[in-house]
Amino acid sequence: MPDSSELKVVVITADQIGSRQDSDRVPDALAATRKLRLGEGARKFARTAGDEIQGMVTDADAAIRVIEELTRLGGWRIGVGVGAVVRPVPRDVRAATGDAFVAAREALVAAHNAPQDLRVSGDDTEAAADLEAALWLLCALWRRRTDTGWETVAAAAAGRQQQQIARSLGITPSAVSQRLRASAYPEAEAGIRLAVRLLQRSLSV
Repeated sequence: MPDSSELKVVVITADQIGSRQDSDRVPDALAATRKLRLGEGARKFARTAGDEIQGMVTDADAAIRVIEELTRLGGWRIGVGVGAVVRPVPRDVRAATGDAFVAAREALVAAHNAPQDLRVSGDDTEAAADLEAALWLLCALWRRRTDTGWETVAAAAAGRQQQQIARSLGITPSAVSQRLRASAYPEAEAGIRLAVRLLQRSLSV
C-alpha cells in the first residue's frame, strides 16, 4: 500500500538532441551519473525510452552536478521536476511515480523552446523560476568551457593546488590560472552554491 507521507525529490529527465543524426550518447551520460552520489534513497539513472534517461535525486548538490555533467557532455535537453514521490519507491526509477515525475516530464517538453535547453517545474512556481534562472546562467558559463578547461576545473574542484595541477597537466602554474579564469571557475562555483541553496529550500518546504 502506498505511503501517504510526503517525500520531496528531484527528478531529472533528459533526452538527446538530434539523436537521429548523432551517435547514441546515453551510455556516456549514464556512466557520468554513476560517478555521483545522488543522495540517500535516490534511484540511479536509467534509459527510459530510446534516447532518454531519467533519475531520481535526493541531494540538492548532486542534482546540480548531474546537470553540470550533462552540459559538459553536450547534446542534452533537460527537464527538472521538484515534488513528491509515491512511496514505497521501486528500486527501478522507471517504475516510480509521483508529482516530481510529472513535473520533470512537463519541464522536458517545455525545454524544447527554452534557453539552454532546460526548464524547471515544481509545485512552487516562483521557486522553480528562481532555480531555472540560476541554472540558465550556469549552463551559459559551462558551455563556454573547452575540454582543457573542464580538465583543469576538475582538478581544482578536487582540492588540488595550482602547482600540483600544473605538474599533473604538464603546464605552468600561470597557464593553470589562465585556464581557470577562462573557464569562469570561481563564478560557476558561486553559481552552483546559489542553485544548491535554492533547490534545498524547495526540497525542505
